[in-house]
Amino acid sequence: FSPKGALMFDLCSDYSWRVVNSLGLPVYSVKGTNMFNLDEGPVAEHAKLFGDRLYKIETDKHSFVLRYAACHQQFAMMRNWNMSYKQLPFGAFEVADSYRLEQSGETMLCFRTRRMNMPDLHVVCNGMKAAEEWFANLDDRIYEEARKLGRDYEMLVNFSSMEAFEQHKGMLMELMKKHNKPALLHFYPEGINYYWTVNIEYHLLDDMKRAREIGTVQIDIGNAQRFGITYADEAGKAEHPIILHCAVIGTIERYLYALFDTAVQMEDGKRVGYLPIWVNPEQVRLLTVSDAHNSRAKELADRMQVTGIRVSIDDRSETVGKKVRQAKQDWCSYVVVIGDNEMTSDTLDVYDRQKNANVKMSIQELIDQVRADIGDKPFRPLYMPREMSRRVDFVDQA
Repeated sequence: FSPKGALMFDLCSDYSWRVVNSLGLPVYSVKGTNMFNLDEGPVAEHAKLFGDRLYKIETDKHSFVLRYAACHQQFAMMRNWNMSYKQLPFGAFEVADSYRLEQSGETMLCFRTRRMNMPDLHVVCNGMKAAEEWFANLDDRIYEEARKLGRDYEMLVNFSSMEAFEQHKGMLMELMKKHNKPALLHFYPEGINYYWTVNIEYHLLDDMKRAREIGTVQIDIGNAQRFGITYADEAGKAEHPIILHCAVIGTIERYLYALFDTAVQMEDGKRVGYLPIWVNPEQVRLLTVSDAHNSRAKELADRMQVTGIRVSIDDRSETVGKKVRQAKQDWCSYVVVIGDNEMTSDTLDVYDRQKNANVKMSIQELIDQVRADIGDKPFRPLYMPREMSRRVDFVDQA
């Protein structure tokens, strides 16, 4: 990722953390390794499910695989935690770099990558009733995050067996009634001892009408036993919890895919595409008419910057027309030309990309508008110099 892409990536990662910490249950954030030893029984057993999708590393003594999910590290930690039913449910969370050996021709920028970053949430539950309740809660939040982008999901529901279908049929019917839409059911071959019972893949239809999986949630009944994870029930007896696997916004890359696809579909609808301002690398760009206006632009930029706004200044020796065109090509959320009138006046002529119109407002009104647009979303400063004259000339790409 170039600086702009890296900034968007980190903001989405920050956002995924905020999402899981707003679900209403305690969440433990952890950090794990990205390499697992196949000499460990649970690792080897689970790795078999991924077959030729694993990256393997051979040393003189051991065989390792690169991490393909955060599960192993989190479960290896949990088996050493002293847990009581009183503390359940709780979540464990990590944005985990995960590696899948995708075949040639299968990869797709931002959607199917050999290295992905999964905001992996595991919810540890005491019993199937609690697991289904939290499954429904996570389903609510997954749909809510889609609605925030103006999108909707279609559900692909995977069952590990007909028995699993009968077990969770009531829950599934409630979810379908809630969303007022059907779901596509997929049944895995019978007779295989899967570690899970039901998994929902949440697909959006992209600009080319292809189904693209973004969010997901799954009920895991096997890994607690495999890794030796237990909690003490009301009688003090050791029990294996049921664990939910969930990616509320999908991988970071796939969430970016959803953001870009949403903007592309706006363009197809004859509107101007735009990104949510909190994730837009440049929220405000000030364009100076000449060097004589640089000091005023810096003054206004300083005023906005201290309020938590990413602002840049195009102070290059280019025509105003070229600066305006580039600011629009760069999808800046707000663009302001700083000339003679702006040297003494507090009223600005602001291009608002979302409205695709010029709006008169004061500097304070602009600050208030941008801050309102950002709301409670994460903030990071620019990942490049504020003044465009100081930036190296490179082709920006993800």
